[in-house]
Amino acid sequence: MADAQQWLQEGIDLFKQGRYEECIERMYWVLQKDMENYTAWFYVGAAYAQMHDYENAAHAFFKAAEIQPDSYRAHYNLGAAYEALGSYMEAEMEYEQAVQLNPEYENAKKGLMRLRQLHRESYAKSPWDQPQQPQI
Repeated sequence: MADAQQWLQEGIDLFKQGRYEECIERMYWVLQKDMENYTAWFYVGAAYAQMHDYENAAHAFFKAAEIQPDSYRAHYNLGAAYEALGSYMEAEMEYEQAVQLNPEYENAKKGLMRLRQLHRESYAKSPWDQPQQPQI
């Protein structure tokens, strides 16, 4: 019977091969033994993100960030999942946390700039700039 460390390595290898569903399966085997395994949660999130299942990705990255709060990568990826889900305020908070943890992390800085630009554009538009239907 394989041990958790072997399953973890198999899951990482499967992720690198693009076999995301199998990666998730291996990582859940690891998590059955150790629910606090940061690496397993991180790879579950990464695999779900690769499959465009951002809700499950966000859940997994949240768990990873909870286990290892100083992981700028977990916060960045959680922010990216939130952004993909349209949860821009949460995404911005996670990107900010990633930048605080690693001020040189370009992906997080770009995410922050992108969301702040989106905010500026949305605040610049008045609801009256669009043709309105009568409210009866």
